[in-house]
Amino acid sequence: MLFRPALLLCASCVFSSAATLYVDPKGDDQAAGSEAKPFRTIQRAADLAQPGDTVLVAPGIYRERIAPSRGGKDGAPITFRSSVKHGAVVRGSDAWTPAWRKVSSGLYAGKVDEGMFTDLSHRDGANPFRIASSSTPYGREGKPEADRKYPNSDPKLSFNLGQVFVDDECFVQEPDEAKHKALAKSWRYVDGELTIHFADDQPSSHKVELTTKRRLFAPHQRQLAYIVIEGFVFERCGNQYPTNFWEKEHPEWQQAGMVGTRSGKHWIIRNNVIRFANGIGVDFGNEGVEFADLEKGDNGRATGARGHLVEGNVISDNGAAGTASYNAPYLTIRGNVVERNNRLLFTGKKRWESAGIKLHHPSHSVIEGNLVRDNYLQWGLWLDGGAGEGTVVRNNVCVRQGVGIDFEIGDAKPAIVEGNILIENGVGIRTRESGGVDIRRNLILGSKTAGIQFSLDRSRTGKWSAAHCGIHQNLIIGEQGLLLKLTDPNQLRSEDRKLDGNFYAAKATDVRFSFDRGEPMTLAAWEKAWQGFNGASEAEGASRLVDGCSYRFDAAKLELSVTLGFDPKDATYPGLKQGEQVLSLKR
Repeated sequence: MLFRPALLLCASCVFSSAATLYVDPKGDDQAAGSEAKPFRTIQRAADLAQPGDTVLVAPGIYRERIAPSRGGKDGAPITFRSSVKHGAVVRGSDAWTPAWRKVSSGLYAGKVDEGMFTDLSHRDGANPFRIASSSTPYGREGKPEADRKYPNSDPKLSFNLGQVFVDDECFVQEPDEAKHKALAKSWRYVDGELTIHFADDQPSSHKVELTTKRRLFAPHQRQLAYIVIEGFVFERCGNQYPTNFWEKEHPEWQQAGMVGTRSGKHWIIRNNVIRFANGIGVDFGNEGVEFADLEKGDNGRATGARGHLVEGNVISDNGAAGTASYNAPYLTIRGNVVERNNRLLFTGKKRWESAGIKLHHPSHSVIEGNLVRDNYLQWGLWLDGGAGEGTVVRNNVCVRQGVGIDFEIGDAKPAIVEGNILIENGVGIRTRESGGVDIRRNLILGSKTAGIQFSLDRSRTGKWSAAHCGIHQNLIIGEQGLLLKLTDPNQLRSEDRKLDGNFYAAKATDVRFSFDRGEPMTLAAWEKAWQGFNGASEAEGASRLVDGCSYRFDAAKLELSVTLGFDPKDATYPGLKQGEQVLSLKR
């Protein structure tokens, strides 16, 4: 029996207690949960934990979904902690050792037992291999797109949510039989039988695991508060791509990370590794439409998410977005490494939840000190619905994505983008039908299309506003692409543009500045054009061209060497000086 110390306070008979519940893979769920007699599963401890308690988990592999039964309280959270940082691994795959049937050289098939799939809470089922992906990955157009009447779609091409790991390597799903036969390290699932294309003819010599869990840490009940998750590795699950997650007609497509707060409040998600989800790595917002649920039963509404701290995590190699959050304010997202997400290469219409960090309208939030790099094809940090009011994006490093930091379809409430380093993205910082963004003192290097871009889809409906944007004291270096490509303030909902005090590594004759409906021009012509809009002030009059500027980026060491041929006098990215300096980008 779990011993829970109690403290009697005066004659009111109010008791305060806190206990530590121990878990070990060699334990027993019928034991006391003490250090000497630990539980075997984290879920057993989660069922018993009360506000103020800590669940301390020993190193080992735990193949389970953890669904806390209750939350904590302000000042008394329920804490789940790995006793050794990254020693406790929560894994959503299980070993698979079928009676192999040889199909051809390297190709072997086996029956998949439905008894492997035990999480029956999801509306669309427990077996991810039997659940169709809501959108087609790898830039291909399949059955979901054919159902949406998209051109050039193949109605016979359908991917599922399963994953196959062979000797801990994630093999590629290939539904097309001929392509599967031609592609080594691929797999195909049809009517309960799984075929794997091995590199040899010895399937039994390989360790094969299949994803059997839909999620790994997420309550069933919504709106639980004050939960701490610290120091774990979460890996491998079969969650869905969140196509049109806001639709009540498809609650099974709601945002559902491998780790998810289920519209909770005031969680701390700290120092974890979150990797190889089929869909989103971690979500901490409102999931989707308020009165629908991807899980069975009456679990509460999808509303009220707020106040989470997400820090020090490594969020990597997830099939879709690294993070997702729908309309949750007062977030702090800091010091995370977010890399190689959108591993399944989702791109195209209705495949928009694919950024490293994807947030919808995160008002009053702070996004700082994150390393966001090499997220495939599209976005590093994407704030959809705009930044919201009072959000600060600062001191992040965004490397080699389509867009480093992106704001879309916002309402022009004030937000700050300051002190970020953006390296070799297609576009460093971009707004699309979104305003209110003050972009200042950023270091933007080697952008392929533009350092900063304001774009506008004039046919887009809704109450968006692209007004009230500023660009001040930024240093932009790069030999390719434009330095700035902006809509002018006379365009639709684009009033109040202010630019000044920027440093541009270019020559006087370089044409590196452009309006979205014009030809590139020199800085002198650019300044004259802005004087026509703004008069003498806030029209690039204090901006300047600078010589002798270059950079070198060492991706392996995460070191950035910057050489300046001028003295910035602390008027641009903080701490830069004339000459060469080396910045460590490690987090």
